[in-house]
Amino acid sequence: MTAATDLLRFLACGSVDDGKSTLIGHLIELTGNLPDDQRRTLEEESSRIGTAGGKIDFSLLLDGLMAEREQGITIDVAHRYFETELRKFIVADTPGHESYTRNMATGASNCSAALILVDATLGVLPQTRRHALICVLMGIKNLLFTVNKMDRLDWDLKEYRRVEKQCAQLAAALESFGLPAGGFTVVPISALEGDNLVTLSGRMGWYQGVTVLDWLHSLAPSRALPGQEFRLPVQYVIKVARSGDAWQQGVGEELRNGAGGTFRAYTGTVASGSVQCGDQVAVLPAGFT
Repeated sequence: MTAATDLLRFLACGSVDDGKSTLIGHLIELTGNLPDDQRRTLEEESSRIGTAGGKIDFSLLLDGLMAEREQGITIDVAHRYFETELRKFIVADTPGHESYTRNMATGASNCSAALILVDATLGVLPQTRRHALICVLMGIKNLLFTVNKMDRLDWDLKEYRRVEKQCAQLAAALESFGLPAGGFTVVPISALEGDNLVTLSGRMGWYQGVTVLDWLHSLAPSRALPGQEFRLPVQYVIKVARSGDAWQQGVGEELRNGAGGTFRAYTGTVASGSVQCGDQVAVLPAGFT
């Protein structure tokens, strides 16, 4: 088991409305990291603007933007810190909507593990596959597929096995992109009710594997990646016409003199490795250089 000083950075990702914010918020509460005053505020907000049907809406702990609360979705990456007796964590709650995929990639770039949520009623979706691939391309070697909303299926084993098989097939396909064989785990959960987040659920007696927290405790701590291959998740593309004030203000003299009709730049944060002028880079997943 790891030392108490170990820090693990991980993210929660997956398709829209799969329960990412609810899972992280409930995990923070179940591990004793929610102060009494914050809980009272959360209870008040849940009764006023919550979407959990009268229960505490734990997603409100993470979705801080007004637009997020009004729409019930995550837009920006929210980082939260929590700890247990065994280790400390920084979790990135990332958006599931396809329009905000670049925000998800930015969140993944600084993490060494990923919780990929899958709605048990829907199974693996195209956005689930997209997020899983981005995680692997960012160098993440540890994936936990959390099959959420088992409460909506009356904790049915047969339904869980169906989605579990889909997750295993997705993981096998990701091995060609760098995921180690067996580098994934699947856990049935209810983020809303808290089942299998910290303790094993009595309502799913057929499952005797690890809980979400067990899995997080079992991983190696986050480490800097200076010696690994260069990785730069592209979050934004800057495209400026040669004429106009924006060109004059946004591009240096050396670029203005050497560029053609349009200047294009790609921005992001280096996740690992290093790069210098003259190096060849590959664009993934297309693969061209």
